[in-house]
Amino acid sequence: MRISGKIKFLKWCLLILPLLASGCAPAGGKGLSMSDNAQVQYTLGVAELKNNNPTSALASFLEAEKLDRRNPDIQEGLAQAYHRKKAYAEAEKHYLNAIRMRPDEPRFHNNIGTLYLDMQRPDEALTYLEKAVNNLLFPSPEIPLTGIGIARFLKSDYLGAVSAYREALGKNPQYVEAYLRLGEVLSVLGQVDRALVEYRKALVLSPQYGRLHFLMGLAFMKNGDMQKARQSFTRVTELIPESELGLRAGDYLDMLQ
Repeated sequence: MRISGKIKFLKWCLLILPLLASGCAPAGGKGLSMSDNAQVQYTLGVAELKNNNPTSALASFLEAEKLDRRNPDIQEGLAQAYHRKKAYAEAEKHYLNAIRMRPDEPRFHNNIGTLYLDMQRPDEALTYLEKAVNNLLFPSPEIPLTGIGIARFLKSDYLGAVSAYREALGKNPQYVEAYLRLGEVLSVLGQVDRALVEYRKALVLSPQYGRLHFLMGLAFMKNGDMQKARQSFTRVTELIPESELGLRAGDYLDMLQ
């Protein structure tokens, strides 16, 4: 049975959500604070994004934009809603609008970099993710560092990807996504036992993470340990039964009977 090394995952786990700050006053005083009515719609949009309801979020952000067309936070909110709905061209337009309005905001750079990863445009992703990492005011450098690793992975620079993921974990040893991505590239390099070591570290931090159990199932299959693979895929179907990965785990379980 041949198991593909590269797994397609949603990259928006690397997105940093818009702020819910009062007035949404921009850093450094650049841009404009929102009008009260625009902020109501913006706040609703952010809440819907946090609840994973991008369609409702988009409706709120569009209402906010009608009331305030020059606020970069609203533009970023629109970008994220479009991004989640995979309307990538619209997302790119609004991310770039936000960056034009507030060019030094590292959150915007991280998020458009994440979009370019989803669009399979790793060189453009690297340009923006490196800006986010190099901004000393950015509080979570492990996130764009992990994005840099994904970009290098997409370019088949596997050792560069490993280096970026290790650097991300050096910044934040609790960042589960970096362990998963590190395990992914180690598996592609044929180092499945080392991949499982990284997955187990993530498991301690996030034992209910369905995608982690899916990756572990694939790794166990590569190692020929079908009993543990079945256990991992069964856990995926328990945790996220209706998701794409949950359905794929069910398919693997049927194959492993």
